[in-house]
Amino acid sequence: MTLITTTTSRPQRRRIPDRHLWLLLALVGLALLSGLSLRLGLRPIGWSEIWDSFVAYSPENADHIVIQKMRLPRLLAAWLAGAALATSGVLIQGLTRNPLADPGLLGINAGAALGVILCIFLLGISDPAAFVWVAMAGGLLSTILVFLLGGGQRGSNLRLILAGAALGALFLALGRSLLLVSQRSLDVYRFWVLGGLDGIEMQSIFALLPIFGLGAALALVSAFHLNAMILGEDTARGLGLRTGGTRTLTVAAILCLCAATVSMAGPIAFVGLVVPHMARRFAGADMRWCTLFSALLGAGLVMLADLVGRLPFFGGNMQAGVMVALIGGPAFVWLLRRNERGLR
Repeated sequence: MTLITTTTSRPQRRRIPDRHLWLLLALVGLALLSGLSLRLGLRPIGWSEIWDSFVAYSPENADHIVIQKMRLPRLLAAWLAGAALATSGVLIQGLTRNPLADPGLLGINAGAALGVILCIFLLGISDPAAFVWVAMAGGLLSTILVFLLGGGQRGSNLRLILAGAALGALFLALGRSLLLVSQRSLDVYRFWVLGGLDGIEMQSIFALLPIFGLGAALALVSAFHLNAMILGEDTARGLGLRTGGTRTLTVAAILCLCAATVSMAGPIAFVGLVVPHMARRFAGADMRWCTLFSALLGAGLVMLADLVGRLPFFGGNMQAGVMVALIGGPAFVWLLRRNERGLR
């Protein structure tokens, strides 16, 4: 007689992946930074006054005016700008399989800058609020030209990169030529080109929200397909992916996110280059998780840069674009030293 013994094992508790924990910590960190961004500055404001400015706003209270008219728009702009630039960075790096690529590779920043310079030079406009749409138009024109010169859907990633580099250099040279012959244009342009969140109003943010939303939706769809693209175009085609359509979709997402950000806050550099490398340390190689973490970390980086730049130590008016470079530069060097085998 054979005895058949059965063993019953208790169901194992499902272990939450580490990236879920990191995601929770990132959200908590963003919430803390958001609160500090509303509270700190040249004029510190108590938590009770911040709460009252939302539930019982008084136009005669100076603290309420500072929160609602100045710090809240800056906070929302920092969220949008950081998330958009970082998302654009991870998309362009995934599309080109180049860890040193950034959104400026497609000439969007150069096109937007040329649009602003032409607006100042030809029309004499100096109001930053008017730069939104000319910067958007310049970025759109640049991206369309780069996409066409890069062969469209039938082109290659290498051709797209070369077209972007060439057209970006051309737009940059044209813009600088105009600035050399117009001192007034240079005086107005130099404040915008540093990249900052000063003077941003809620109506400008609301006007650009549909473009940010469209870019975010396209980015989410692109992230699902880029997991195959990073294996190589031949492999992606073998898996049944339409590489031309994926390239078009990704470029459209980068255009919407970058053009909206540059027109709102100027060409803030370094976010799209540095943040994706930080995100990969928490998210791994999955482009969907990398895109999500990049958006959160990018928003946190720009918020932190804007907050530090508003502290009395820096005079309360240091541009966010400058602070991003000061914070992101050492962070990028640290990442390089931590990963001795090179960038992923």
